[in-house]
Amino acid sequence: MKRITIAILLLLFSYFFVSPQLFGVTSAVECEDNKPKGRPILTSAVPGEESVTLTWIEGQGPITHYLVAYGRTNTEVEYGNPYIGSQGTTTYTVESLTKGVKYYFKIRPVNGCRTGSFSNKLPATPGQKTATDLVTSKSVINKPNLSLYKPVLGESVSKTSTAEGEAKTLIVAATNSGQSPKCTTCMGWQFLIVEIMLLILYFSLAKRFKFLKQIYSILIPIIMYVAFWKINQGCSLNDFSCKYYIPLNVISFMLVLIVYKNKYMKLIKTGSNKK
Repeated sequence: MKRITIAILLLLFSYFFVSPQLFGVTSAVECEDNKPKGRPILTSAVPGEESVTLTWIEGQGPITHYLVAYGRTNTEVEYGNPYIGSQGTTTYTVESLTKGVKYYFKIRPVNGCRTGSFSNKLPATPGQKTATDLVTSKSVINKPNLSLYKPVLGESVSKTSTAEGEAKTLIVAATNSGQSPKCTTCMGWQFLIVEIMLLILYFSLAKRFKFLKQIYSILIPIIMYVAFWKINQGCSLNDFSCKYYIPLNVISFMLVLIVYKNKYMKLIKTGSNKK
């Protein structure tokens, strides 16, 4: 029983004081803000000499502010501004554009650390006030693949920033349009199952090989803990197994250790009785 207590204390100490600093592991931050429910409708994109004025109808909140994204093709996002106004803003002028170049614009609502759905997309060409540029949206275009772009959460870019400067704040995260995001689903149960299997294997081998001390088994949950954070960085920890991974990890280790100890003690007693 004394060895079990020491093993558990070492395990907890490693979780909270050793492994995060040693391996540079940081916990994924969980966003508690609600995602904007509605989708804004971009109603017009009116070109100026070197600018385009956007007008839209607000979507359903909650909304803290809006961002704008635009590019020179219908599918590519090259530039953007992470803050073009707070809730209630329905117009914004994008400055410092290249005259004669056609741009495609869309806006997106943001609530704290949660981004909502993009609006429909409208084209405009600075310096050419033609009927085709004064577009009024009557239908909503299919949503783009939002996973390809970094969420813009900062609010440091002013309304007068240039397109080149804005490009640094909203750049395409994947150079290939078919590339998937870095993390989609948090893996918790998988690590716990693998940990239990490794512990059972270790204790089975420990019966045959004397150099495999019981205390060394603590390395298995520590390694699984580090691997868990490394692989799940950037993932949402809403899943039960991910949200409570540390206590579940400790419980798994304790259960396997206790079962092993009880079984091992029974074998010793059985051997003693035979003698």
